[in-house]
Amino acid sequence: MSSTPSYMDSANLFLAGLAMAGTTEKTLKALDDMEKEAKETPAAKTILGLGYLLEGKPWYDFKRGFQAIKDAAESDEPFCWFILGSLYLNGKPELPKDPISAKYWITKDADSGYKDAVVIRDIKWGDGKDGGLEKDNRRRMNVKWVLLGLAVVGVIILMLLGILIRL
Repeated sequence: MSSTPSYMDSANLFLAGLAMAGTTEKTLKALDDMEKEAKETPAAKTILGLGYLLEGKPWYDFKRGFQAIKDAAESDEPFCWFILGSLYLNGKPELPKDPISAKYWITKDADSGYKDAVVIRDIKWGDGKDGGLEKDNRRRMNVKWVLLGLAVVGVIILMLLGILIRL
């Protein structure tokens, strides 16, 4: 019997890049092993999800990978809060962007002390209330509308001046 839990062996297989050197058959067996372990261990669900989310691989399955990560997050597994938040933040063809869910999971992870989540939260949402890039983007949009409005008014004034000069 191995002293390392089977999901950690599988995690090493995927996350250390050893799956690339192995066959698809071995990888599918490892995924199968992880799936059995994941029923009892939330961290294994995260590793399983990451395994299924390896793009370009024959075993890529976004639906299964996302669901495994989401289940782990909902069972209070901090390891995957940032991963789930990032998936919502960036979106995928199979998953539309969801900034509200992204903010929830990334903030939850940042509040637990994960430094990368703190950085993303602070850049994206500032103080977590109304700051960061979201506020800057709103300001930029407001400035664009004001400038567009001024341009339209300027064009109207020039047209009126042209009409007045002709009279």
